[in-house]
Amino acid sequence: MKSVCRMCHGGCGAVVELVDGVPTGIHGDPDNPTSEGYFCIKGKASLDLLRSPDRLTTPLVRTGPRGSGAFEPVGWDTALDRIADRLAAAIGRHGPESVVLGQGTDRNYQEWVFRLANALGTPNVVGPAHVCFYPRVMASIMTYGGFTFCDYEGDPEVVLLWGSNKPSTHSDGVIGVKLLRAVERGSRVVTVDPRRTQIASRSALHLAIRPGTDCALALGMIRIVIDEGWYDRDFVAAHTSGFDELAEHVRAYDLERVARITGLAPGLIHDATRCYALAARACIEAGTGLSQNENSFDTHRAIALLAALCGNIDAPGGDLIWEPMPIEGRRAFPRSDLLPEEQARKRIGGDKHKILSMAGWVAPGDLHEAIVTGSPYPVTSMVVFGSNILASHENTGLVREAIGKLDLLVVCDLFMTPTARYADVVLPTSSWLERDQIVEFNSYIAARQRIATVDGCRSDEEIILELAARLGLSRHFFPSLEAALDAKLAGIDLTWEQFTKIGYIRNEKRYRKYRDGGFATRSGRVDLMNNGLRALGYEPFPSYRAQPEADPDLPYIMTSAHSRRFYNTEFHQLPTTSRGQTAARVTVHPDTAEREGLTDGDEVDLYSRAGARGVRMTVRISDSVAPNVVMADAGWWYPHESSVDGQLRSSVNLVTTNDRSDVHMGSATMRGFAVGIRRRGPGRG
Repeated sequence: MKSVCRMCHGGCGAVVELVDGVPTGIHGDPDNPTSEGYFCIKGKASLDLLRSPDRLTTPLVRTGPRGSGAFEPVGWDTALDRIADRLAAAIGRHGPESVVLGQGTDRNYQEWVFRLANALGTPNVVGPAHVCFYPRVMASIMTYGGFTFCDYEGDPEVVLLWGSNKPSTHSDGVIGVKLLRAVERGSRVVTVDPRRTQIASRSALHLAIRPGTDCALALGMIRIVIDEGWYDRDFVAAHTSGFDELAEHVRAYDLERVARITGLAPGLIHDATRCYALAARACIEAGTGLSQNENSFDTHRAIALLAALCGNIDAPGGDLIWEPMPIEGRRAFPRSDLLPEEQARKRIGGDKHKILSMAGWVAPGDLHEAIVTGSPYPVTSMVVFGSNILASHENTGLVREAIGKLDLLVVCDLFMTPTARYADVVLPTSSWLERDQIVEFNSYIAARQRIATVDGCRSDEEIILELAARLGLSRHFFPSLEAALDAKLAGIDLTWEQFTKIGYIRNEKRYRKYRDGGFATRSGRVDLMNNGLRALGYEPFPSYRAQPEADPDLPYIMTSAHSRRFYNTEFHQLPTTSRGQTAARVTVHPDTAEREGLTDGDEVDLYSRAGARGVRMTVRISDSVAPNVVMADAGWWYPHESSVDGQLRSSVNLVTTNDRSDVHMGSATMRGFAVGIRRRGPGRG
């Protein structure tokens, strides 16, 4: 049976082998036009996930202190009734804004979470948006009215791979195999990454940038493009506004200054700019590595300006603006019209991180501070769908304090995570093989059909329907999941049953759509200078905010990456994914190892404040990073440890803070900050 994998954010085609209706094997679908048969180790672990003996299979109610792991099983009706009663009581006492809905990386139910929030009347939805996809989305929207994806099938001459290890980290229905196929056909790759990844080793140029300085590089490249006359004069004249002002703004980013900031050779910066700007067809793959520092939004906006100046927006082989198919999906299904304006104005952090608020999200740092302080109003309840926030949100200490103060914490998950151990009620959810969903990405929509059932588990969508009914919100929802899927497909005149027989519908590309009526901005042009940002109290051009002065006690710059074996904080308890690596690692240069007296396999603590608690890592020595850079594994926790402290001892968020965040998005500085290394001696706890 054919389906679409959801073990990560990629959406590869999958073939599930069935014997008497029971899944017995899984592999990539060679006929899937998006993934072409590619299937990674996470996808191959799907049956591990389905059958894991560690799966939660009954609702649980806490009986001991938070974090103790003491629960008793209850029935679904009992659990849901308890949750609904306590949410209703919280709303009655403190208003709907006192309730927060949380989620992890979108599992194609994000629009359901927002619909429930809007129907409840709460403006507070929290997730990883601020350090993931949304800085790029909002920067693109504020620049040319939509977000883009690389047109690899349009045979770009050059791909600028920036803060993205695309062959290993797939996203948004754009699978790394498409980049590799383009390379096979002759595309050259220019990689901007602090680490020499496998694709960086194969690139025409590799810019091993100092972590956190990408915004300065992008602004410097813009200046070179303008000074050298490498911009697309016809496109700039006909379709942009603010060119002269931008040219003046980037005068401050001369080549020598940018080289000092980024740690890159001036000639390498110039060569990379020439390579990209003079290509007849070029695209930029900007990854989440750019979204996790205080320059997050401005970095993505500067990159958007660079692409526009070179005429690569909506062009063959360039950066295509997404044109959604006419289904009720990510844009319409959340029903933002249900949230009254007076409630939207109460969004926590909305007055501080206005661009994130425009997208409907709350930054975790703002939320956790509000819970702890009780300001601007009491936040008493949180329902979390598919997110281990103690491991994934920045500043673990603050997260732990905040969830400890809640009157009600509900966690919907497949496993007993550190976050679930703090919950009052835990609801067992289903894996992707156990649910019916419409998969919506930029390049296609597809049917993900329920192939198996684990007794006692329900999908997040089913949980939301049940809670909505108990809270008196059924008028905003549907009598069944199938009815909801039918409604989502009405715009293309299909029912869910009909769609399952089709399985996959490609979203056909249209190039240079702006020729039919301009860009979807107020001006109808690409806003190089953005007066909308100015009206919100921000600068109309991106600027680089410098890193703090070096601290001799913290001589290294820490960045991080997720192992390709796992997905964010997931799958550490599965045998297929965990077989090759059992502990979190930090990669250090041989010079660093010699300076600190380290050998491969040593245990160290990384710390961001002298004398403070660190995060425990195992040393890996490699010249793939610079001598002043350390690369830590992110998203790590140990499922089988008996205490929350033991489970989280290698979580990098033990040393991340909210001290330096992006003013537009609230993006935490989770990469590109100073740390020290402390070798762990015998007997250290």
